[in-house]
Amino acid sequence: MLAPTNLVTRVSERQRFAHASTCIPKSCHVGDWAVRLGIIEPRREADFVIMVRDPWAVAHSVFVLSAPRVHQAFSEESMAASDHASLVERAEEIIFHRFPRDLMIRWMQEDAAAALAWSPLDAPFDADAGSGTVEHGPWRILVLRSDIPDQRKSEALGAFFRRPRISVVPKNGSISKSATSPRLADIAREAIARRPDVVAATYETDFCRHYWTDAARNSMAQRWMRG
Repeated sequence: MLAPTNLVTRVSERQRFAHASTCIPKSCHVGDWAVRLGIIEPRREADFVIMVRDPWAVAHSVFVLSAPRVHQAFSEESMAASDHASLVERAEEIIFHRFPRDLMIRWMQEDAAAALAWSPLDAPFDADAGSGTVEHGPWRILVLRSDIPDQRKSEALGAFFRRPRISVVPKNGSISKSATSPRLADIAREAIARRPDVVAATYETDFCRHYWTDAARNSMAQRWMRG
């Protein structure tokens, strides 16, 4: 988080992902403060790389990683004693009523854009290539979609930094080691698929239309609607 409204000075003032979707989580991370105070406020020259990810993939990942910590129903003990249908119903209730399921969109609009006083949807972006570069004040910004092939990411980063040897190596260190994670991932997918109207509406937003082609948006929607 980089916008002043999303940064707090005390750990106790942080917000977790269990908060209502009208509130994006607040951070007090030292790295966020370093960028805010060391680069943004003095307007020092810098290069920013901003990753854009499928909004429902973000919501799904955040739910799977956070639910066992903030919702008792999804602790290992509770899940072992609960039937599948009741857990899907509970996940649906949380995701569609009390969860920041639009976190990717809200973060871009209310944090990255607000922090840099930048209008990302007015900046050029090649939806076919999955990347776009813009100069904004003292900053150069590369927006890169996470779903494009790693080779294309490497090429975009190499061109942006003028270092052609940059190579993206896949590594996902955020995957939970909990034994319930695969089951919870399936439960979350089923819960999301129960609301195809909301899923479809997400991919009709200006945000998704700007960063993905019509074919890509349709493909993503169909994937989440299938569960």
